[in-house]
Amino acid sequence: MIQRIQTLYLLVAVILGMVFFLAWPLFIVQILASAISLYTIFLYKRRKVQANLCLCSIFVCLIWYIVLAVLIHQGKLTEQLPLTAALPMVAAILCFMARRAILADEKLVRAADRIR
Repeated sequence: MIQRIQTLYLLVAVILGMVFFLAWPLFIVQILASAISLYTIFLYKRRKVQANLCLCSIFVCLIWYIVLAVLIHQGKLTEQLPLTAALPMVAAILCFMARRAILADEKLVRAADRIR
């Protein structure tokens, strides 16, 4: 649902993931994180799965930095890193915020079910 704040967080994370990098391994990891975030948007009826996929997207964003470190260590990336190298971390933070909002929704639904 587009009116939920976590959907907007995930949508911005997808948009940030569409930035192209010169190294193919970085691009593949970034597209994977964006695909997970995009798929997560459409699971609004299954909040637990949605929260777990947000966690997976966070880990994939962190793997991006591990791949970056390996590429730098191997000498395949010698030029100075652009400012866009911070975007996967921003996407991970947005996924974390979306996960918190999803878990808050789940808690609200559980409380409403308990009242019935």
